[in-house]
Amino acid sequence: MASSTFSGEGTEIIVAASASRLRVQFEAIELRIVAGADAGLEISLGLPTVRMGSALDNDVVLTDRAVSRRHAEIRMTPNGLLLRDLGSTNGTFINDVRITEAYIPPDAECRLGYSTLLIRQRTEERKIAVHRQDHLGELVGSSPRMLELYGLIRAVAPTPTTVHLHGESGTGKELVARTLHTFSGRSGPFVVFDASVADPEMVRNDLFGHIKGAFTGATGSREGAFRQAHTGTLFIDEIGELPLDLQPRLLRVLETREVTPIGSDKSSRVDVRVITATHRDLAAMVHTGAFRADLFYRLSVVPIELPALREIATDIPLMAQHLCQQLQLNDRISAAAVAALQNYSWPGNVRELRNVLERAAVLCGDREIRPEDLRLPKVAAVPGSMPSATVQPLPSEFAPVAKPSADARAHLKDMERQMIVEAMERNRNNKAAVARELGIPLSTLKRRLKDYQIGDGE
Repeated sequence: MASSTFSGEGTEIIVAASASRLRVQFEAIELRIVAGADAGLEISLGLPTVRMGSALDNDVVLTDRAVSRRHAEIRMTPNGLLLRDLGSTNGTFINDVRITEAYIPPDAECRLGYSTLLIRQRTEERKIAVHRQDHLGELVGSSPRMLELYGLIRAVAPTPTTVHLHGESGTGKELVARTLHTFSGRSGPFVVFDASVADPEMVRNDLFGHIKGAFTGATGSREGAFRQAHTGTLFIDEIGELPLDLQPRLLRVLETREVTPIGSDKSSRVDVRVITATHRDLAAMVHTGAFRADLFYRLSVVPIELPALREIATDIPLMAQHLCQQLQLNDRISAAAVAALQNYSWPGNVRELRNVLERAAVLCGDREIRPEDLRLPKVAAVPGSMPSATVQPLPSEFAPVAKPSADARAHLKDMERQMIVEAMERNRNNKAAVARELGIPLSTLKRRLKDYQIGDGE
């Protein structure tokens, strides 16, 4: 396996050239208490924000009687570690100077109550073995890129670090997020939130929740995604679509780990591991002012790039077999059909592969799936660029495909209806999210909902 490096704010992920180990380097906040009730305590935390105080829900719990319940916090920033007092009774000091908020100089002593701390930023390294395997959880593949991804998931999953997934549409970002949650050891649920909902108020309501009477029609309270994911994982999909005016509110929750529902003046503490994803270039959006730089920095602690399907073509036979078995489809695929699948550029990635296999299995029944059953557009190669797909007539050597029988058409409709029902359940009846997942226009989805009498059909 060739060596490669992924990097983000505060994180460097290096894949060793030997292909046997993955070295992951996290930026961590290291604290050593040199005087006070907790003298001798040493802690290293790979968190962008570390809270200190006497309350048990702090990241660093101090028994010093002069320390407030929520005394101070340390933040990692591009300019260094920032120490901030949280309104403590006895104050926070750097080199005997009382501060409200200040950067920590090298080798400075910080004081909270009667406790003296040495605080510094250090690089924490983890080495994870990259095993030869063909799957991890529900992820399937054994190519070098997939093995790197498995190793990275194993390294990052047990940490509380925020992870940002980037990749083309259909590359399986939610599946990777689920796998991270599975291997995290967190006891709470895995909650999915789609930030691409058109109505900003709906985004705010679904993300942060509301109390009864917060607005007209609020006949009851709503937890919101953050509180639903307490002690678990919150996966925010399409974070690049989050309205600009809601980004500071999200940043505040990520930094304080407190959520204030709409209509309430009382905050709730949440213990949530956040994973975000997008197919958009957030760095470019920061440059144009469409995405906040401070939120981008906070989300990109560990960035993971997901490979496009065309980049892992050697995994397609294994993926096709897995999808057919998962969907209980005919998995008899001819060698020529497998070759056709591997030679196609897959602009829709794994989601498109799934749709192609479902259609082919219905059209050909129990017989072996041949290339013509796949109905793939012909690939037009452009010199110096990635292949793109253009719709072309079927090659002359392929015989015309007979129209499916009435039974096959009925079965296809049943499968389509079931697919939509399951997608609606997964996305909590969010039609925009369902349309994006299925790769169809929203207008088409609404028409299908009406035709199949699903929900309100609108």
